[in-house]
Amino acid sequence: MALLFGAQPRKLQKTDDGQEARLAQARDAYLGGKIKIVTTGEVPNQEVAGTFGLIVCRGFVFENAFHGLIAQALDVNADAILAYRESVAFHPEGDRYYSCYGTAVRLKPKK
Repeated sequence: MALLFGAQPRKLQKTDDGQEARLAQARDAYLGGKIKIVTTGEVPNQEVAGTFGLIVCRGFVFENAFHGLIAQALDVNADAILAYRESVAFHPEGDRYYSCYGTAVRLKPKK
């Protein structure tokens, strides 16, 4: 909803493995519309040209898990993520652990 109403984007949290630049590039690709993410098995008016398989990213910060998933899709040269899902697990200490996953695919226009 923040994207619709013009809220300020949140900064990415620092990661232990120094992936801030990679996540920032993935965030920019997503916000720029260079990669599509849908919860369905297809994108309207396009068909799947190739499937790269299931991609999964997890983390204690949702933005890192979500943008990490996009970064993985970009790494295999995908231009969409189909059947996107996310879940959160609550640990006894009060921490939350986010999981984002979907199928990375390459799309082509439908004939």
